[in-house]
Amino acid sequence: MDGVVNHEGLTQASAARALASACGQVGLPCEHVDLLRLGENAIYAIPSEGVVVRVARADTDDIEQKVAKELAVSRWLASHDFPAVRPHDELPQPVQAEGRLVTFWEYVPLSQAEPALVDLAGLLRDLHGLPRPDIALPVLDPFPLMRRRLAHAQGIAQQDMEFLTEACDRSEAAFRSIMAEDAGGLIHGDAHRGNLLARDGQVLLIDYEAVAIGPRAWDLIPTAIAVDRFGLSPTDYTTFCRTYDGDVTDWHGYEPLRTVRELGMTTWLMQNAHSGPAAAEFALRMDSLRKEDRERRWHAL
Repeated sequence: MDGVVNHEGLTQASAARALASACGQVGLPCEHVDLLRLGENAIYAIPSEGVVVRVARADTDDIEQKVAKELAVSRWLASHDFPAVRPHDELPQPVQAEGRLVTFWEYVPLSQAEPALVDLAGLLRDLHGLPRPDIALPVLDPFPLMRRRLAHAQGIAQQDMEFLTEACDRSEAAFRSIMAEDAGGLIHGDAHRGNLLARDGQVLLIDYEAVAIGPRAWDLIPTAIAVDRFGLSPTDYTTFCRTYDGDVTDWHGYEPLRTVRELGMTTWLMQNAHSGPAAAEFALRMDSLRKEDRERRWHAL
């Protein structure tokens, strides 16, 4: 059964089965849940219990290591009083359910005060200023994940698969060269406003799946990309740079790392690009990548 579920992919149906199984194992009621996000993981809220449930794509060794890292990073950040979401350690975790790993986190209700870009800049500045953690962290390497997405992709045209595979191959050499000259330090790995939550006047940085050791520029590039791709105003970007105290677009490694970032964003979307808005957006991104159109507007989904 588990093997079948793993190959099925992370869909609303398969994630819901894992959610129900995991909650049943720990005695957590899950009759009234809200699906917050379906992407690399499925994220559910159970407001009545004050719990967020995170369902990973599988329970393979690599994902098991990643889940253990998320929990360890959250606890380490708490020990440094960094504003981050905490694991719900009153429950046993992680839990294996339907061929997937499930973890439990504190629930932060939606706030009327939406976190701003300057909040992200300040959090990244403070995160990058922390000492190197005394826990085992991987060195930044986005290529295995992108290639795994390509290997398990379903319903994607062969020419798109071939283009993305070749694009990953072309960009990897430049990435390795940058890593050789700048191993960097602690990075969040997936820094954007979607990974911020507001609580009682404080903004929290969430989602530690991609935390690693790497060039700090990796955390700044998504905001820089947003000017061209998602319509972020240059004025807002200037404020972001002033708050962080640096502009990543002035760095010689910006263009090659931007390419890797955009490939990651596209292969992430590919996982759900079977129909509807996700399929249309995937086609748009593929066209802009093929044409090397760096200013083509993308849409956040």
